[in-house]
Amino acid sequence: MRALSAIGFFISVIGLLLACYNQFGIVPSLHNINNDPDLQVNEFLISMRQNLENRLNMISTLSLVIGVFSVLFCSLIYLRKRTRMTLIGTVLGFITATMSIIHSWF
Repeated sequence: MRALSAIGFFISVIGLLLACYNQFGIVPSLHNINNDPDLQVNEFLISMRQNLENRLNMISTLSLVIGVFSVLFCSLIYLRKRTRMTLIGTVLGFITATMSIIHSWF
């Protein structure tokens, strides 16, 4: 059970890192491209914006799947053996899933 707890915890940490990469890496770049009046609209800027939007959607979907899986996996293990690691993994998975849903609406 300890190994399963560690696996669920590390999965939730990976999902949280992906969601944080979205929040602090991709979203500010996309915001700067969309709201900068000094940029000239050309093919490179359009392709760059589309690339960032595709990356945002892909990572949001991936972190949503990881977050939901982590919540289910850790909560099932938590019901069997109540450890702090599985509780923290469940909470981190819930935070990851919530951040992913918010990023999907962007």
